[in-house]
Amino acid sequence: MGSSASIAQEYYKVQDYWAEVDSNADWRLAIWVAQYPDIDILDKFMEVERSPLGIFGDIFFRFETPYKGDDSVFEKSLWEEYIEWFTEKVEPSTDIMLALKNEGLLLKSYFPDTNQEATAANLWKELLRFKSCIEGIEEERFCIYFPPTRVDAPKLTDWFSTVLKDGVPKGIRLVTIDYAEHRKVKLRPSSQIILLEPELNMIEAIKNDMDKDSNNYDTVGVENRFRKQIREVMDCSLKKNNGVMDRETAKLLSLSKEMGSVSALISALMITSHAYYSINNQDQCKKYAEEAIIRSEEAIKNNDPTGYPIWKAATLLKGAVLAGRKHRREAIEVYTKLAEEAADRIDVFYAMEGYRLSGTLYYELGEINTAFETTLLALVSGSHLDIDTRRQSTFLQAAALALYLGNKCRGQSDMKILEKQLSDWLGNDWKDLVETEEMSKVKERRKSSIFS
Repeated sequence: MGSSASIAQEYYKVQDYWAEVDSNADWRLAIWVAQYPDIDILDKFMEVERSPLGIFGDIFFRFETPYKGDDSVFEKSLWEEYIEWFTEKVEPSTDIMLALKNEGLLLKSYFPDTNQEATAANLWKELLRFKSCIEGIEEERFCIYFPPTRVDAPKLTDWFSTVLKDGVPKGIRLVTIDYAEHRKVKLRPSSQIILLEPELNMIEAIKNDMDKDSNNYDTVGVENRFRKQIREVMDCSLKKNNGVMDRETAKLLSLSKEMGSVSALISALMITSHAYYSINNQDQCKKYAEEAIIRSEEAIKNNDPTGYPIWKAATLLKGAVLAGRKHRREAIEVYTKLAEEAADRIDVFYAMEGYRLSGTLYYELGEINTAFETTLLALVSGSHLDIDTRRQSTFLQAAALALYLGNKCRGQSDMKILEKQLSDWLGNDWKDLVETEEMSKVKERRKSSIFS
């Protein structure tokens, strides 16, 4: 495993760790507990999720204010930093408020209420007030990222503990990165707290990538231009201009070929596909997702470890485009292939997701029995996850949908068996996890039309 590690491979591992907890609506604090060499890639992941190229639904924000040991001073400084977001002069291309206005997404004007007491509780309320001013994000969450402190900085355990005790409202999530060997936020997992303990191999990955680069006389220059071009593509995602996007993604793809690395090429194809998805150009998104799938399948055949992570990301994106257009049969075919490939690789989370998404689409088609059976496959796949992950992931959505569908197409004896199995998989309190307002949304389905 170590000899084949690459930076791209490790990054996609980080995405997978986050995917396992992203859909759980209950937690309020996530703590990455990481080894020193892994801190940087986790921080980069959080930064990408802050950008238009992020793949998860939450809207990410970052606070740079350092904690120096005084809670009230810290919270006052957080307020001051928040206000600066709306008062500091920035380039128009990075002005969030200007972008929201230009896109017609700002429902009403907004400026932070500076008359409030500068406390964390009031800051969360103010963030939710800002959220309410933006159209179309009612179901999304604000994810507030606190980057890792210095190793010699004061511990944040008590501050986070107090914040959670005071209550973090629905719609707000907190996340931080902590040092495994020098914990700064030493809290135990609970219904509100999730610990993410990634098993990465960054030292070997960096060494391997450097060894590959040693054969290319201008690799450093090309890599720098490649990374800069990724930022250019990210900026295009904000501008929503297809012509500019065409030009900048073409440059990115050209640089990826110049690097001469399969990993760079398939990563560029995936970035390009997601960039078009972010500006709602679904034709181009699907085109590049399909090319990424083809190229990554070739990489898989050649035992390139970056192939499979990109393949499954591109497959999910293609499925999302098809499902969004209500091409449900085609989307089911894509998601089923994902589930089967993931099962073969013992990637149980993505096997579960593939079957869960397929089951949802069968439900939308009105094929209740097939939807139920496919959702059961999702549960069986997800049952191989550890119990903490099952209780904090889309496993709960699959369970809620299976119960709903089962009550429509199965008898009482079958449902008793399912309920007994859910008790084994989730614990005796499974009903408290599955029968919630959040989980009831799985029953909602988009109506079909004569065209879909």
